[in-house]
Amino acid sequence: MKLFTEYPEKDELKYYDLFRDLIRKRMESIYGGDKAEPAKRDTHAKTHAAVKATLEIFDFDEAAIKQELSKKTPLTEAQLSNISIKQGLFAKPKQYPVWLRFANGAFSVKNDYEPDTRSMSLKVIGVEGERLAQSHELKTQDLIVHNANNFFVLTIKYYYSFFVSIYQSGVSPLLKLSPLFWLLLHPKQFSLLKNGFKRFPKSLLTETYWSGSAFSLGLKSDFDPTKPGVVPVEYPAVIKYAFTPVSSQPPHQPLPTQSRSQSDLQRAKASGSNDNYYREDIIQSLAKPDAEYCWDFQIQFQTSPEMPIDDATVVWKEEEAPFFTVGRLTVKHQNIHSPLEDDFGENLRFSVWNGLAVHRPVGAINRLRSIVYPIVAEYRLNKRGVKYQEPTS
Repeated sequence: MKLFTEYPEKDELKYYDLFRDLIRKRMESIYGGDKAEPAKRDTHAKTHAAVKATLEIFDFDEAAIKQELSKKTPLTEAQLSNISIKQGLFAKPKQYPVWLRFANGAFSVKNDYEPDTRSMSLKVIGVEGERLAQSHELKTQDLIVHNANNFFVLTIKYYYSFFVSIYQSGVSPLLKLSPLFWLLLHPKQFSLLKNGFKRFPKSLLTETYWSGSAFSLGLKSDFDPTKPGVVPVEYPAVIKYAFTPVSSQPPHQPLPTQSRSQSDLQRAKASGSNDNYYREDIIQSLAKPDAEYCWDFQIQFQTSPEMPIDDATVVWKEEEAPFFTVGRLTVKHQNIHSPLEDDFGENLRFSVWNGLAVHRPVGAINRLRSIVYPIVAEYRLNKRGVKYQEPTS
C-alpha cells in the first residue's frame, strides 16, 4: 500500500449498478405512489435546524505546519515538498457565509433519546475555483461531518448487503429484523456501530465532528477522473477534517465533552411525547442575544500507508497524525423557529462531491457517495415539488 493512494474494490463497478437500483427501490417503497409523507433523505433523515454561520479561513503558517509534520511523523522531506496546503478553500484568508444543517444519523425520524450518531453539514458559500464534475452547485463547498470519527462498514460490498437488509425490513413485516440479523453476522461492524451510538451530546452546538472519510489536497497534473475505483490512484496529499468546539473568547480553549444526563434521557422516554431535544436546545441557545458558538476547523494528514484511505472504519490516531487548525466556524445569535426556514433546511442539498476539484473525496465510501447522493437528492426534491436553487447568501 502506498501513501496518499486509494485502491479499487473487487467488483466495485458492479456494486455501483446494484446500489443505483436498490436506492431507487427503497425511496419508492417509502415515499412512492400516493403516499402523503414528504420525502426525506435516506439517511440522516431527521433535520434539527438550519443555522446561519461564518467560516473564517486563517492566514496560517504553511511552513510551520510542514515543520511540525517533519518532527512528529515519518513523512519525508521529498513528500512534504510536494504538499501544497494553501489551495482551494485554504488558498487565502477569507470569511465565508455558511448554512449548517444539524441532523440525526438514522434512516428514519426518531426520538432524540434513542441511540444514534449526529451530523453537521456545512454549505460554504462563495468558494471560487475549478469544480468537481459531480458538483450540483457552482460556487459552494459542502462538508459533511459527524460526531463519530469513523464509519462502521468496511467495504462497499458489506454496505450493499447491509442496505439490502434495511430495504427488506421496510417492505416485509417478516423481514423487519433483517438489519439486526446482518449485524449479528458481522460482529465487528455491530461493535463499531454501537460505539458510534454511545454519545448523547449535551448540545450539538458544543459537539466535536469529524469527516471520517478522506479527501485529497490537490491533484497531480496527469490526474484522470475516470480512474478512481478502477485502478489505484495517487494524490499529492490526503487529509481528513474535524471541527473541535472551542470557547468563543480568546484564547479559544477546547471545550470539555458534555452529555445528556441519564435522568434527562429517562424522563424523555417516560414522557410519552416526541423528544426533539436537540432542535429545542438549538432554538433556545441561539435565541440568547449574546449567543456565540465556535469550532476550530482542523485538517489531519495521512502520514503512513497503515492509515487506510479506503477503510473508513479505522481511526487515524492523533499521536501519529496531529490535527492542524486552519480556520474557525462561528454561529451567533439568531431566531430559527420559522416554518419557512425549516423548509429551507429540509430542502437544502448536500454532497461531499459538491465542491472544488482539489478537495476531491477519496476512498471507497466516498466513491459510493458519488453514486447514491444524486439519486436520493433528485428523488427527494422531485417528490417535494422543489425546484432547487443554489444558496448565494
